[in-house]
Amino acid sequence: MVSFRTCSMALLVSFGFGAAGVAQTLPATSHTPDLLGLYPGMTKQAGRAQLQKHSDDVYVQNISGNSFNLVLPNQNRDIVTVSLTQPPNDPPGVWMIQRSQNFDPGNAMSKETLLEAVREKYGKESLMSDHGGGGQYYYWVFDKSGKLLANADPRYMNCSGSLFINNMTNGPDKANESNALCYSSFIGVTLNLNMRDAQLLQAYSLELVNMPYAVAAATVTMNANKGAADKARQDAIDQANKNKPKF
Repeated sequence: MVSFRTCSMALLVSFGFGAAGVAQTLPATSHTPDLLGLYPGMTKQAGRAQLQKHSDDVYVQNISGNSFNLVLPNQNRDIVTVSLTQPPNDPPGVWMIQRSQNFDPGNAMSKETLLEAVREKYGKESLMSDHGGGGQYYYWVFDKSGKLLANADPRYMNCSGSLFINNMTNGPDKANESNALCYSSFIGVTLNLNMRDAQLLQAYSLELVNMPYAVAAATVTMNANKGAADKARQDAIDQANKNKPKF
């Protein structure tokens, strides 16, 4: 197991779409590679308990009703954030886990040290993209059983859980070719490196995300919100029809 202060990852598992309804439970996810013992499909309660195991003196905090985090205020500020599905998904489930560190020049980490830690746990990366000034991105892509794909479709490099956060309420975007692939099957570790120089890291960020699971949960929430909005609209119309004036 990679040390909490050394590394993390991003992954997800294939799922079908949920339907609208009151207090709906999504199917359980397959148990694929984890991040600090956390994985998509865990309940909120189990996820909080697991994250708290990584500190005896700093406590997990709610960011909102839909996420919580653990912030270790050490020299390199280590942050782990866990995002949750929204009602009527019940119980709330973990759909994304993110981790980031910013390095003090006096306590830096090398690029190779971080990559070695991630590779020790997940294997050789499936894809890599160098954005120049925009950072270096590495992807570990898995199939739904958790098997690492050595030759993954390059289109998976367009997949991102962090860009899906607002969709957890509003529902998935219309499925263009790229979105359709991400929404249906992306399972992967995403690592972004910002370099101080050729060897030393300025910062890194990683995310573990189950996009199909997230899409299923977001669809449930979207349909429930739409149903509530439609009912409120109809109630308003019914009331308006009763307000007949006398002339």
